[in-house]
Amino acid sequence: MLFLFVSPMIRANESDSLRQYHLDSIVVSSIKLPHAAWRVPAASTTLNGTTLQRRQLNEMKDFTASIPNFIMIDRDSRLTSSVFVRGVGSLINAPGVAMYVDGIPHFEKSSFDINLADIEKIEFLRGPQGTLYGRNAMGGIILVHTASPFRRQGTRLQLSYGSHNETGITLSHRRKEGEQFAWGFTGDYHHSDGYIINRHNNKTADWLNAASLGNRLEWRPRHNLSFRLQQSLEKVKQGAFGYGTVNSEGNDVDSVSLNHPSHYERLIYDAGLQADYHTPRLWLRTQSSLQWLDDTYEVDQDASPRDLYHALQGERQRLLSQEINLRDVSEGIYGWNFGLFAFHHDIRRSTDVFLQMAKPPYQLEKRYHDRNSGIALYHQSELQITPRLALEAGLRYDFEKAHSIHHENKLTGGTVELRNQYDSPLTFSQWTPKVTLQYHFNGFDQLYATWARGYKTGGFNTVFEAEHERTFDPEKSWNYEIGGKTTLFDSRLMAEAALFYIDIRNQQVKQLLDLQGVKIRNAGRSISKGAELSLKIVPSEAALVYLTYGYTHATFHSYRYSEEIDYSGNYLPFVPRHTLTVGAEQRIELRSPVSDRLLLHVSYTGMGERYWNEDNRVRQSFYGLLNASVAIEKGSLRVTLWGKNILNERQLGYYFESAGRSLGKPGKPFTTGVTIDYSF
Repeated sequence: MLFLFVSPMIRANESDSLRQYHLDSIVVSSIKLPHAAWRVPAASTTLNGTTLQRRQLNEMKDFTASIPNFIMIDRDSRLTSSVFVRGVGSLINAPGVAMYVDGIPHFEKSSFDINLADIEKIEFLRGPQGTLYGRNAMGGIILVHTASPFRRQGTRLQLSYGSHNETGITLSHRRKEGEQFAWGFTGDYHHSDGYIINRHNNKTADWLNAASLGNRLEWRPRHNLSFRLQQSLEKVKQGAFGYGTVNSEGNDVDSVSLNHPSHYERLIYDAGLQADYHTPRLWLRTQSSLQWLDDTYEVDQDASPRDLYHALQGERQRLLSQEINLRDVSEGIYGWNFGLFAFHHDIRRSTDVFLQMAKPPYQLEKRYHDRNSGIALYHQSELQITPRLALEAGLRYDFEKAHSIHHENKLTGGTVELRNQYDSPLTFSQWTPKVTLQYHFNGFDQLYATWARGYKTGGFNTVFEAEHERTFDPEKSWNYEIGGKTTLFDSRLMAEAALFYIDIRNQQVKQLLDLQGVKIRNAGRSISKGAELSLKIVPSEAALVYLTYGYTHATFHSYRYSEEIDYSGNYLPFVPRHTLTVGAEQRIELRSPVSDRLLLHVSYTGMGERYWNEDNRVRQSFYGLLNASVAIEKGSLRVTLWGKNILNERQLGYYFESAGRSLGKPGKPFTTGVTIDYSF
């Protein structure tokens, strides 16, 4: 099988200077397009590996509010890391933002919060990308790229140590064997004692151990033919469900006290085989992908020192996908792009709830087997109407067929009682159009306007009260966006701005069922509108000032929770009204026997306000985190002292209500540490 996406052949300009030829937050290089002169007419942010190191962006959650209108909720484990962009996202089911790692699709949010060792760059595209990427790209897409051994060679060792015994070790090696073959590998280990104290046993509840291995093989037998095999394996074991009672002011957790051990374990394996062939007129790319994910989640679900009830969840996912993409790369006023995408997703889930408080105690045993297969065809045309005006139009058709088998038993002593048994099919299809008009003034200056359709797939509930709640329908949206990008003063001032309006229908929202979990239902309609701004100022070759800001006003247009409760007009939960990052970098040349240069970085990241529930009773006010780092470089050695949340701002990482209790997780406190990088 062959699965494709075509990346443009844009190469990052690697230099010691802080000044780059193009703005990080404007340049996008892999929208399945292979020619470097093209610049995407969409709100986008690209951060290269050097930028990630300078700003201490070490995990996916660190990008929260650093990217306009982007957040990843910091819940209790990597299983529960949920992404929202422009008010579009999902807390527990299929994500509203798609993610690809070296071309390998990640369908489930449980696979989003991954290791970021040895990353070459990460791209964030905001707004629907469904025409080219299909399902669940309604809010945008995240593209992660690891380093190519053809572009970078050598060995790199990174050691870090910080607060709460946070320890990291990364080793990578890349090598070229002539001009036709190159290979590389990366190994990484990360440990943290955690910062949330479980008062029941005086141990931390959020400890973490994670290790990963990755390798990349590239073969170029001819100048127009290449192959790439990418593999990664990651093992995670961490404390989970470190929730405690939220105080009356609603912005801090008074205490965490759990009597039942809670933890999460994940093993994830990704593999992708990519092939590229091109002629002066055509570019063909195929990619075959495999993802293997096993996880276990055991939690003290009553979040108390009492022995009331706990749950054990297991999940096994197998995802096969295949894409073939063919594009016209000849010069002319018209260009086209055709693609075929197919996948098969097999998920086996188990949930066991142990109710010790019942008389007599009993166990609910739930088993699910979900299978989902789909195929999609897409096309995109680009017409250069005038030398400055271009039209881009695309259309995608997705067809999916899903099937879920569910068994639920009640075990009391030695008695087994069949509670529920369902065999549920689900079939749906979707047309996803997109039209963009782009006007270039000169160079990289442009204005664009986009109209697009987005959708997020439907699915099956794992808990429900009635048979008709077993499934929920796809979520759909109409999206309208206008934006512009410009560079001024010989690229010393670069800016990007966008306005958006999103009309979401059949919105999927969660509803909590006490002692059972959460179900999804289609609530009705919501409206999300807002603005985004990115600025970069380069006053000299050694200095940089940057700012990103996002505003989102996301409310339910119509949502009746029950006959008595109507949430229409309320703000969508978890979506911050404002996201803000302001930062500065400075390089100071020293040329001393001890060091060659000094690198300084400081940033302020703010977010809020946001509501935690649909009823809008509890909210998190706007808060900001001050971060800074100082690095000394000498040859191939760099030593960085860093600090995060330096002012020790207190905030909630997550909040929810269960059985009449207000529960939450405290946000990360002040942390500091040192990182040593050596390349040879």
